[in-house]
Amino acid sequence: MALRENRVRHRWSAVLGTVALGLGMGVAAALPAQAASTSVDGVELRWALSAEANAGAYVGGCNFLSAGVAGNTGSSRVWTEADGFYAGQVGNVSVVKDTPAGSAIATWATKCQTAAGTAAAPGGSTGSTAVFSAGSGTVDTTAGTASIAWDGDLTVAFYGGMSYWTLTDPVLTVADGSGQLTATVSGYGTSQDQTAWVPLVPEQVVVANLSDVTVDADGFLVTPDYLGVEVTPASGTQSRTGASWGAFPQSFVDFQAKTGQSSYWYSSGGSADPRKVAAPLSVAWTVDEGTDPGTTPGDGSEDVDLGVTIPGGTDPGIPGEGELTWTVQNPDTRVNLGTAQATASAFVATGTLNRVTVSDTRSNGGAWTVNGSAGAFSSGSAQFSGSALGWTPALVDNTVGAVAGPTVVAGSGSGLSAASTLVSAPAGHAAGSVSVDAALQLSVPRDTEAGDYTGVLTLTVVG
Repeated sequence: MALRENRVRHRWSAVLGTVALGLGMGVAAALPAQAASTSVDGVELRWALSAEANAGAYVGGCNFLSAGVAGNTGSSRVWTEADGFYAGQVGNVSVVKDTPAGSAIATWATKCQTAAGTAAAPGGSTGSTAVFSAGSGTVDTTAGTASIAWDGDLTVAFYGGMSYWTLTDPVLTVADGSGQLTATVSGYGTSQDQTAWVPLVPEQVVVANLSDVTVDADGFLVTPDYLGVEVTPASGTQSRTGASWGAFPQSFVDFQAKTGQSSYWYSSGGSADPRKVAAPLSVAWTVDEGTDPGTTPGDGSEDVDLGVTIPGGTDPGIPGEGELTWTVQNPDTRVNLGTAQATASAFVATGTLNRVTVSDTRSNGGAWTVNGSAGAFSSGSAQFSGSALGWTPALVDNTVGAVAGPTVVAGSGSGLSAASTLVSAPAGHAAGSVSVDAALQLSVPRDTEAGDYTGVLTLTVVG
């Protein structure tokens, strides 16, 4: 569709700060002599696990998330509504997803639908996210530490329920920029021929390892470690080539060997590998008024950070007809890609773009799109193309009928050197807003010259 003359473009220039290639570089910062923890409650954890855990499937309609602990089907089979196993909300746990009417708690009828309300095709996305609420613990933003626990259960079902397991009472710990999410896992073991069905003994595992965590006064957003993570599967082999190879933690993969889902949590060389990458994870809290929120950790040596400075822009729209506005969460906070890790064929790094929120209250419901493109990264005279950068957008609290842009694979084809859609809304959409998270991935060849590279990512809104 051609742009009308009165349409306005606004840009955010994201300064992509230091990405270190070569030998590992430490990040050191002295802790303050007097660090005080603050109690927090009502903490919210949001995580979709992976795109594969919320994808359309060839059998059973889709892979899906369900609140609570599911009952025993007695065999490897697709769930039915009459089983009564599926729930969109149980206690402190809910499953939310995008619908044509906006973000809503998932139901049996909508669990396998796309944001447009149609059945998700195999490999397509249902856009579901698990939400654990009412978490409690302690936070120290000065020291960069956090300890949070949640009470609740989430069941993860593949192929319509032919294989499923439950994550119970997750616990988050963060210190020195690193974190872990642990939980009790349980469920049922099956086999590829579906003849086996064995209740599994509950066990404690690491569900996610977190790197380069910045503990802010209101929480943090981070992509769990996956890219470049090596595991030893109980059976089969891990593929360690391509831009999306990696794995969830070893103890988690070991547990999945018992459920029959093992290869869905590490790269196995199949076409689904890009969907197995860990999705962004967010934790949000509010520090009580009157407490010292501290300072953002990482003010010391930050030679390996990916810095992002994104000034906002506003389209005032037509007076009296609402407006199209957009903002960025913590615009002065740096996004950290960490130190690029060497794999057999590439240097890889990950990070998360600060959350982008678009609000459109215009009465005409005009279409809009946010696009992004990356320029070349440079370190002195050395350079590599913006095609090394990729992203996986994910929508949150979508009340405007927006659609997330497609995954752009890092180091494949044009990557983000070509303009790519982060999020868009069609003409005639409802008035409302949408927030967008994007997991960033970087992949450059192993023969790239060592150095601290910087570049620019530009986001442009057209509406």
